[in-house]
Amino acid sequence: MELPVLWPVLLLGLSGALAQTNLDQKVFVFPTSSTNSYIQLKPHLPEPLRQFTVCLSFYSDLSRELALLSCASRNTDNEILLLKYSPTLYQVAVGGNFHSYTVSGSTDRGSHWESVCVAWSSTTGIVQLWIDRMPRPRKGLSKDYAITTDLVMMLGQEQDSYGGSLDEKQSFVGEITDVYMWDSVLPPEQLRSIWRKIVPAPVLNWTALNFEIKGYVVLEPSLD
Repeated sequence: MELPVLWPVLLLGLSGALAQTNLDQKVFVFPTSSTNSYIQLKPHLPEPLRQFTVCLSFYSDLSRELALLSCASRNTDNEILLLKYSPTLYQVAVGGNFHSYTVSGSTDRGSHWESVCVAWSSTTGIVQLWIDRMPRPRKGLSKDYAITTDLVMMLGQEQDSYGGSLDEKQSFVGEITDVYMWDSVLPPEQLRSIWRKIVPAPVLNWTALNFEIKGYVVLEPSLD
């Protein structure tokens, strides 16, 4: 089957804006550490976020710190942050405030794909971290806060300023797929299921994704 004209550009890992692209059965491959390679996501956010759920799957054999998702505004560089700090430690930030979560050896890197979801509500401040569809203890962050709409949202890097100040030692190396975000807190029964099939419609949808490739990131078919 003849590939679309845009496909060779993606295979070379060149930068380029896309609109409403269906990435079903595809993955973003981050081949090497860098300070300039990432995916910029472009969610539809008509108003400030007072609750959200974000989910993705990733595979990496790195043992160092790595950034999965970073959202920065002009006011706060860690509006939303999902970081795998070590093989047994995650960090989550909302509104510039952090919590750490210890995970078991069953999620050691190199063993398998990991699915991760973070859910947060401004009303209660409760933040949830789900690893492979199992919840970690709930904690509280940034109660009554509102996340502004001027977000720069990245996969694979951690912003220390608005859209920049990227650190190679935190850059992601591996594969990321099935990225979704909702402007609501999904109930537990849905977070335990296959969340990519969930309604309501997400503000980030892997099957209709707005994104831009920056630097050396390659879009490849899934090997699963």
